[in-house]
Amino acid sequence: MGLIDTIPSGIKECLLGEMLSTAKIMNSYQEHIFDIFEEYRPSPDYPTYPPYHKGLYLEDRFISDFIDDDNDHERVFIPVSWTTVYCDNKDGGLQNKLNQLDHSGKYFTVCQHDDAPKHILPKNTIVFSASEQVKNNNPMMRPIPIVCSPLNTIGEKEKLLFAGFVGSYTHPVRLNLRNALLNNTEYYFSIKQWSPDVSDSQFDEFLSVTSRSKFTLCPRGYGNTSFRLYECMQLGSVPVYISDDFHLPWTDELDWNSFCVLIHLDDIDYVDEILKDISDDRYDTMKDNIEKIYNQYFTLDSLYRNIVRRLR
Repeated sequence: MGLIDTIPSGIKECLLGEMLSTAKIMNSYQEHIFDIFEEYRPSPDYPTYPPYHKGLYLEDRFISDFIDDDNDHERVFIPVSWTTVYCDNKDGGLQNKLNQLDHSGKYFTVCQHDDAPKHILPKNTIVFSASEQVKNNNPMMRPIPIVCSPLNTIGEKEKLLFAGFVGSYTHPVRLNLRNALLNNTEYYFSIKQWSPDVSDSQFDEFLSVTSRSKFTLCPRGYGNTSFRLYECMQLGSVPVYISDDFHLPWTDELDWNSFCVLIHLDDIDYVDEILKDISDDRYDTMKDNIEKIYNQYFTLDSLYRNIVRRLR
């Protein structure tokens, strides 16, 4: 039995009536999907992370924007707050709900959580993912930026540091990077065990070091990217993304090499050489490119527009 078979007969007749357009059928079915998954959009109980974030998180912000919009694309949205469901252990019964979906249909969902979706979705579901712990070669996976509310920044800071990293140990790449640059005094490292609680002093250190760094080292974390990649752009620093598995959103329109330094894990011993080889002109161009594209591609406001545009 598909999910449409569970709809009351009166509604079902409206959905399947020959006089209704495909768009109306889709909209009615989408409304029903929202009702079916309502319990899987709870308010979060976990600590605010990043600590400066205000308002709705990425998934909930998309859901809110989706509700307010007049959608006319062919895919049905699976409106689950994956991060809250997983972090607060509120996913009981979720797979049963997903199993009831008509698996011949076309769907999409939006995930921030590194492990999402752990559940099995209909085969023809596009997953717009902000971060992935394990690359599963899913052809339906689409990278999106892992972003939150903006930082409160105060103008451009003088670049007194060549490159820096303030963060947590969440993946071996980060320790490998620190060890590779341990004796180089031009690189600032402050690394600790990960915790969702970030003290004011730790956050102030991050802001100070990042805003004063010409480059910001952005090694992958538990997921294959991090908030840092987009935070440093706001603080006037060029990101240096080090990973064994790059998660690059919007590559259909963006050339990441024009505003970000991409270094594979295999080349981690050459980070200093690679960065020192970047001319002042190229560096200035990268900073100019960040200013041109950031608001259009790497904010919560732009996230919804970029996803829906690609669905259409």
